[in-house]
Amino acid sequence: MCGISGYLDLDRGVDTDTLRRMTDVIRHRGPDDEGYALIGKEGAAFYRGEDTLPQLSLPPLEQGGSGTFLGLGHRRLSILDLSAAGHQPMALPERDLTLTYNGELYNYLELRAQLEALGHRFRTNCDTEVLLHAYCQWGEDCLDHFNGMWGFALWDGKENKLFCARDRLGAKPLHYYHNANKLLLGSELKQLCQDPTIRRTFNRPYLAANLMYRLGDYDDETLIEGMRALPPGHKLVVQVAPEGDRIVSVTVTPYWTLHVRYDDSYTQAQWEEQVAEEFSRACRWRLRSDAPVAALLSGVEKRLDADTPVGFLLSGGLDSSCMVTELCGQMSDPAQLHTFTTSYPGDASCDEWYFADLVNRACGCTGNQILPAPTDIEGQFENVVWHTEGLCGLSLLGVKALLEQVRSQGYKVVLNGQCGDELMLGYERYYAFYFSWLLKTGRIRRLLREFPQAGRHSRLHLHSLAAYVLYFDLPIVRDTRQLHRAERFVKRDLLEMRKKAQLHELLYPRSLEQLQYLELTATQLPNIVRMDDRLFMSASLESRIPFMDYQFVELACRIPPEYKIREGYTKYLMRCVFDARMPREVTWRTNKLGFGAPVDAWARQVSLEYLLSLIRNARTAPYFWQDALEALALRSPVHPAVFEFLTMESFARQFDVSV
Repeated sequence: MCGISGYLDLDRGVDTDTLRRMTDVIRHRGPDDEGYALIGKEGAAFYRGEDTLPQLSLPPLEQGGSGTFLGLGHRRLSILDLSAAGHQPMALPERDLTLTYNGELYNYLELRAQLEALGHRFRTNCDTEVLLHAYCQWGEDCLDHFNGMWGFALWDGKENKLFCARDRLGAKPLHYYHNANKLLLGSELKQLCQDPTIRRTFNRPYLAANLMYRLGDYDDETLIEGMRALPPGHKLVVQVAPEGDRIVSVTVTPYWTLHVRYDDSYTQAQWEEQVAEEFSRACRWRLRSDAPVAALLSGVEKRLDADTPVGFLLSGGLDSSCMVTELCGQMSDPAQLHTFTTSYPGDASCDEWYFADLVNRACGCTGNQILPAPTDIEGQFENVVWHTEGLCGLSLLGVKALLEQVRSQGYKVVLNGQCGDELMLGYERYYAFYFSWLLKTGRIRRLLREFPQAGRHSRLHLHSLAAYVLYFDLPIVRDTRQLHRAERFVKRDLLEMRKKAQLHELLYPRSLEQLQYLELTATQLPNIVRMDDRLFMSASLESRIPFMDYQFVELACRIPPEYKIREGYTKYLMRCVFDARMPREVTWRTNKLGFGAPVDAWARQVSLEYLLSLIRNARTAPYFWQDALEALALRSPVHPAVFEFLTMESFARQFDVSV
């Protein structure tokens, strides 16, 4: 797991100072090693930075740059093959290939065996070399063979092209900026901001959508105009002219498309069998590591034949508990597994220790109760904004404290339970679409049986169900409500810049299938995985997400909703799979709300002087009603609008963005 940089300029050549800054600013993503490749007409040459392993004996980056048009940078968090052999950028000289790569191929052992059978020979034990040989064998179609997460840039000297790609569901990021004969690449947005020639201004339509709908990541745009995110499941190909003097084309195309198509050909027992098998494989593949592995937000750990300690982050919810249970069932001594859980004694709304401890005792794990108590709220919140690069909340301070505690105990890899709700219909808003689906498909008996049970194991009642229908089915209702909320503090002329037609297509699905597809690909999950990647990597931790295994995702998107929502329970099928293996208090609990924190208490620690100073001297003043914000801060400093403003103001200042 790492961070990557790319600098292509066919007019002026590589600016090595900018390339170094782009790579240094993400040192947190890879403190173990640093490397550079500079590519010109004569091929690739390799250089060192301050953190480069000394045994590599490479010349300093300052000695390169002349006559080069492409620079690749790399920051390494050593996970597979911890030796210097895993140093990047990595080359395959006989094929004129140079690669900088961030990610993990969980099926790299299987791919390596397949490639060896085809005549390929390997000098390392890392998945980076497997990726190079896979491209050598299959070209761009190599992506079809990968199971994992990645963002990479690969220079093909024979084809004169830069081939970049992002994993199917976007677990790993990749940002780019293109202008004429220049293109920059980076794992994080802040890397592109290191180029002093790029003017940074807010992308106002995107900002408006964030402030009005709290939508987060919903397309390939970002908060900064001109800087884009490569969409999940897409590849970016930059074709350079044979003369090397111009960019011929820059194309972004999908290589994978998710389909939500329910399959009625299996019984519940058959679905349970398939889910159990695929989930077990997804977890097992994500244990492959030569570094200590922890399991987070939902989790398990490491390859079982390793001698390093085993630990996880256990939230107490269904998804994380399933992962812990799955791993413990495969271990001879579960006591070697150390779980980590955030706990806030005395606050029942966010303290999950009771449920996590039930799982610990049932599985025989060693539990660690972590008590986050941030003190410098202002500074820590600004640090979270710097890392997450978008709208965020105070609850992330608790997550970051937990991750730092896990990292301090020597772990580098954490398994994470994200995506379970989106796959198994875990949110109560799915009920309205589910009942509509039952009606449209003629399942009247099921509807009459399920409708009265909707409120038995949830907070859902008839009036809340009606509210969901109005909220999602009638754009004017949602828009009016959201506009009324936002325009009290955000100026109307900014809000009106939002791309209404595009947003309505995303925000108002007409079916359960469409809702699930959009939340997995456009509205819900992309924002979650950005937060996930940035927070984990800020602590130099790799996050692995078994629920986002693309084969498991494709399976889950075929399972009819009547097996996911049943008898008043969401995620019904997953509960059935683990019913006999977990405490029933955990398996069938319905009051789990996610990773919470006492945000109101933390917000009250924010200095009023600090708030008022930012409001009165705001760089983002053209976008906000300062008087309204000031009155709100004096009356209710914990209000979400206050922290939406703080996020944008902090972002503008830290990233030097003009309005």
